[in-house]
Parts: sequence; structure tokens; C-alpha cells
Amino acid sequence: MKKLLIIALVASVAAFAVAQEGPSLKLSGEAKTGILYQDSQQDGGEVIVEELKVESHDGDPNGNRFRLNMDYDNGNNVGFRARLQWENWSNDKTTQWAYAFGYGNFFNDTLAQMTVSVGKLGGSPWGTGGDMWKELEDNNSGGGMRIEWKPAFSEQYGRINAGFVLNYYNGDRDQGIDNKQVKITLVEILKESVLGISYTHDDWVMIRLAYRFDSEVDARQDNKIPGAGGQGEDEFVYRVEERAIRNYLPGLRLWALGHLAGLTAKNKEIQFFRNWFFVEYDPPELFGVITPFTAQLSAGVDSTMTPTEELMGEFFVKPSFYWHFLNKLVSAGSAYRIAFDYGEGGIEGEHPYYYMEIEPKIQLNFQSSYIAFAYQFRREYKHERDALPGREPIVHKQWMNLRFGIYF
Repeated sequence: MKKLLIIALVASVAAFAVAQEGPSLKLSGEAKTGILYQDSQQDGGEVIVEELKVESHDGDPNGNRFRLNMDYDNGNNVGFRARLQWENWSNDKTTQWAYAFGYGNFFNDTLAQMTVSVGKLGGSPWGTGGDMWKELEDNNSGGGMRIEWKPAFSEQYGRINAGFVLNYYNGDRDQGIDNKQVKITLVEILKESVLGISYTHDDWVMIRLAYRFDSEVDARQDNKIPGAGGQGEDEFVYRVEERAIRNYLPGLRLWALGHLAGLTAKNKEIQFFRNWFFVEYDPPELFGVITPFTAQLSAGVDSTMTPTEELMGEFFVKPSFYWHFLNKLVSAGSAYRIAFDYGEGGIEGEHPYYYMEIEPKIQLNFQSSYIAFAYQFRREYKHERDALPGREPIVHKQWMNLRFGIYF
């Protein structure tokens, strides 16, 4: 009932916006689900995990998704942006506002424009964007205020967006330094601020950089794990896109992005560094005909330093190639990924790789939806301490997924 009321409210606002002259409301989103079978086994034994469920493995670790994006402008430089997202649909606890904030554009003249956003922030102009999707002002503990300065004099040489975010803690307020409770003051809140800048030139390059400071209130992070909020100490994200080469070779893209957490960690916090690089070739035409393929190569390095100063690193390479038929109505191909571990936390003994996986896929593409069938086989080496008695420390995993998606 709660979800139905939310949808009814959104529809009412949309109808009102359309009826007015000037204001506008844009709605968009997506829905994904599927049927998934997966199993897992160690060498020398029978299947130890077998499961069949309704889920999509389309690059989303949560399986299912319904996402609704709302962008409202009242026609007078004020509006709001919001994203409502449901995942797994098991109960109301999975319903969340990924972001919801109001904004205002000020000083919109020949010199500069200033945009002030207030609320649960997201949609950052300084985030990594797709592939990794990390925004430093995003948190589930409180709201914030983002101020963006966009000088107009830079338009002919590219667009600049610089500013800062007054933000709340991105992790739990735990014991603080030396197990002593740190008093929350305005200074401690200011220490959670984010600084960001982006530069965009359509014919040259696009660069996004953001840095988040960290307060002592949530500085003690030895009980945290990688991927959790509040990994400890300052964070930095970046995204760089090369845009000059596509003027000479349409369809060729190169970009890099990264997330570095724990930059000023002393020795009690987890440090987590992630750097990825991509090159993709998806030309619209080749020798005057529609090009029947998309090829991509990605590579990256992920590393984690634990409180015991044990380094666990992973270097991976992932090529993929997909043929297109009937003007991209049908796509078929495969992705392959191989990773190698390094550091004290790596796998003991000799092994040719850390893990290897191959994922063939066939997909039907319609105007705003798709149907796909994908299969993945993964072979992964484990620490000997994790092996079952009498078994080799090698795990085989596989899954098959018939999935569906709609974009609106």
C-alpha cells in the first residue's frame, strides 16, 4: 500500500506539472528481473550449493531493480531531483531514496552561475559515473548542501564546475580515537566536507575529481570491511575521458576511473584503492556499412591494506566481444575475465591465476527493452585454510540467467 501511495503521489505531481505553463517534470527509469540458476562445488566433491530464484545478474549485485528518476524544474531556476529505488522487493526495507534534493540556480549571468542543492545528495557532477558509480557526497546518515560554481567565461575553452559539499558522516559514529568518545561539534562536521571540480571539453577531454575529508568521530575503522560505508580517513575519486580521438575514429572511447579510500590512514584503518581503465570500439559505420560488433577491453588493480598491514591485491583483465545482427536486434558474444592476486594476503603456493570466468550471452534488443540469456563459469583458487577436508582449494561456480529489462 505504501508503494502504491508513492506512485499515485508521483503521478499526481506529474499531471499538475504538465498542466502548468513553464514548470516541467521529467520521469525516467528502469525495471530488471529474471530467472537465475546457480551452483558451486570444490574439486573432488559434489555440488555444495544449488539455488534457483527470480533474479537478474545484469551487472547489479542486488539482482532485481525498479528505479524511478524524477527531475522537476519550476521554470524559474528552482527545482528538485530524486531517485526512488527498490531492490529484491522482499519487503519495505528495500525501498529507498537513492537521492532526493532541491536545487536553485543563482547569479545566472554572463560571468558565472551558482547552483545550490540541499537534501539527500546524489547525481554528483564530480562522481565516477557508470562502471564504478561512486559519489563522495552520498551517505545514509544525514543530508547535506552542495554548492557548484560554473564560470561562463570558460565556455569557449570548455566548461568548469567547481565547488564543495557540507556533508554529514559517511559511517557510524563509533568510539573515535583511542576508544574515547569524540564530542560532535561544527568543526567535526566541517571535516566531512567534499571538494570537487570537473572540466569538460566536448572535443578534448572530460575530467572529474573529488576529495572527501574525514572527521575523528568516525575515524576508528578497524572493524570495517571493504565496500562498507565509512572505510576510514580521506577518500578520493576521479574519472578521465579522452574525447579527441573519436573525432578521427568514431566509436573509439577511452576512459579511466578510480576510488581511493584511507589516504591518510595511520595504521588502524582499512585502506582500499581501486583503479580501472577501459577502451571500447563501437563504430557507427565501417567502410560505409553498419559495423556488426562492439569490442571492449578493461583492466584494473584493486588492493586492500588491512589493520594488520597485510596487503591483498588483484590485477584483472577483461576483454569482451559481441556481434550484432539485423541492425542490432540480436547481439551475441562473450566476456572473459582473468585475475591475478598479489601481496601477503594472497593465495599461498603456486597457482596460474586467482580466478577466471567466461560469460557468453545472447540478447534481443527492442526499442526500450531487452531479453537476454547469459551463462557464466568461474574457477577460483582459495586459501588452503578454506578448503574442505580432502578437497583441492579450487572452487567451481556457474550460473544461468534468463533476464528481462525495460527502460522508460
